[in-house]
Amino acid sequence: MLVVAIDRESLATLGPWPWPRDRIAALLDRLHGAAAIATDILFEGPDRAAPATLALRLAESLPPPEADALRRRAATLPDHDATLATALAAAPVAIGFLLAPEATPPPAAPGGFALLGSPAGLAPLAAPGAATAWPALVAAAPGHGAASLEGGTVRSVPLVVRVGEEWRPGLVLEALRLALGGSTPLLAEGPELRLRGVVLPLDPGLSIRLHPGPALPSVSAAALLEGRIPAGAIHGHVVLLGGTAPELGALRDSGFAPLVPGIRLQAEALAQAMTLWLPRRPAWLPGAEIAAAAALGLLGAAAGAALPPLALAGFALAALFAVPIGVLALLSGTMLLADPLLPLAALLAPAAAAALAAFIATRASRARLVARFAQSLPPALVTRIAREPGLVRIGGEARRISFVFTDIAGFTGLVERSGPAALIALLDAYIAGAAEIIARHGGTLDKVVGDALHVMFGAPLDQPGHERAAVACGMELAAWGQDFARRHAEAGFGITRVGIATGIAIVGDVGGGRVLDYTAHGDAVNLAARLEQANKIFGTTVLLDGETAAAQSGDGFRCLGRLAARGRAAAVDVYAPWPPGIEVPAEARAAWDAGLAALLAEDADAARAAFSLVAGTLPEDAPTLFQLDRLNRGFSSISVDQRGG
Repeated sequence: MLVVAIDRESLATLGPWPWPRDRIAALLDRLHGAAAIATDILFEGPDRAAPATLALRLAESLPPPEADALRRRAATLPDHDATLATALAAAPVAIGFLLAPEATPPPAAPGGFALLGSPAGLAPLAAPGAATAWPALVAAAPGHGAASLEGGTVRSVPLVVRVGEEWRPGLVLEALRLALGGSTPLLAEGPELRLRGVVLPLDPGLSIRLHPGPALPSVSAAALLEGRIPAGAIHGHVVLLGGTAPELGALRDSGFAPLVPGIRLQAEALAQAMTLWLPRRPAWLPGAEIAAAAALGLLGAAAGAALPPLALAGFALAALFAVPIGVLALLSGTMLLADPLLPLAALLAPAAAAALAAFIATRASRARLVARFAQSLPPALVTRIAREPGLVRIGGEARRISFVFTDIAGFTGLVERSGPAALIALLDAYIAGAAEIIARHGGTLDKVVGDALHVMFGAPLDQPGHERAAVACGMELAAWGQDFARRHAEAGFGITRVGIATGIAIVGDVGGGRVLDYTAHGDAVNLAARLEQANKIFGTTVLLDGETAAAQSGDGFRCLGRLAARGRAAAVDVYAPWPPGIEVPAEARAAWDAGLAALLAEDADAARAAFSLVAGTLPEDAPTLFQLDRLNRGFSSISVDQRGG
């Protein structure tokens, strides 16, 4: 196939358009040996550039004698239309006509056209009438086909058109007919077009859907007229002649390029017809696409429900490639032009909906989780939970946790003495300051019960070294409480007592419906509460159990003895910090240990002597005074019963 282009080079060399028709005839003569020639040039009316036409036009402006002489002379001048008609008759040429909105008789069909069966369901490009070439040229040309293209973006080229009630071949079909020897086209049910030895299956639009392949060979009309094109490039080929220069105004928007000359679109369609590359959409294909989309929708829904997010993303990515590849495979194997968008949307939409639902659920769960802990955790931990909500297992788990319980001394009397507004303001200020301390040490404020604070370390997230963090927090809370009590002594605000214990506890959400509480249950929880209360016995502000004390570094803590706590079968060792801000001599520390050893041996005299030495160094040390008082009251055991004794 060859395209002879009336391009910018041709216009610059041979003059502006329209050319005299003898020049077109010369082009056709140069195409001798072509299997068929088709042109979309509409030769409407006589040649206005012919010498005879110009002479007759001039005669109209002359006096009668000169006009008659010029008319006689014009009869002897060359007739370009006759020259072109001779060239058309001497070659297998198909000229074009255009569909028109005016109702006019259908154009001639030199090769005929046969319709087999009912045209119901067929929807070719149609118009009430047509604009045709000069009658002498129509009569001379072996072929006459529609060169009209669809409006808007051109995605197909018609093989058959309807003019009024008559069916006529398109320019591509006429070129193919002439190249195959001139047999009459037959439109049969299917639909399909039958020519000599060729069957073209089509869709109801009776057009060729453009699917451009490699660039088609093209030569300039000027180069052809100047003899620069070898005969081998023409002989046996189907040639399409038409304008490609922008000045000719024949450029159309197509599905594969914005500005394509109409003759090139015709050439693309003819190339596809010659290679039987005819993508089509039969009437049943949309229904099949809907059925396939429904099946794929079920698959997408199942994938969305069953696959985790990462696997679902892989499924969606695979679908993005698999569906278009499947559509291309179908086109290559059967010429069926399926739409990939509907099946792809049906496959991905349920998966995307499931992913969106999972995302919304995750965000909601994350929001609930953050809201759950925002008031009781440090901001850094809340941020980490928001980023990795899976770290928190609120359904219940066993953890080794350190607990800090605090209470305000004399709070019941404070409530009785204070007005509601003053009490709430005072308590708010106290809890706000305590909460800052807890957050700074990484604790979780589990509960606020009146004046009491219940704090966890090591939950809901793992917290290495939580025993040391709990003790540091507890001691700072005690110091903060003493300072707060000093500043609000007139209101009767008491000091803060702290109990700290470590052990295995069950943590998780407790409750149901509208009542949910992330809390802890276990022996260590109860022990921390008992230790807080035991401060009243020992005269201390901070007490911790032996497991917590064992995790501390340095020698800042001393054992006070054993406590038989309420609700516990076995007594526990209790510890307290040495008086803060005081350098305790080694002799006093050794005397304290000796006193405990004497209590363990129930040697009251030795214990009294040892604690008396400590009292000499630390005369206001409450634990020492407590032990001496017990000895004076006849108690010589290392164990202290919280229930009295």
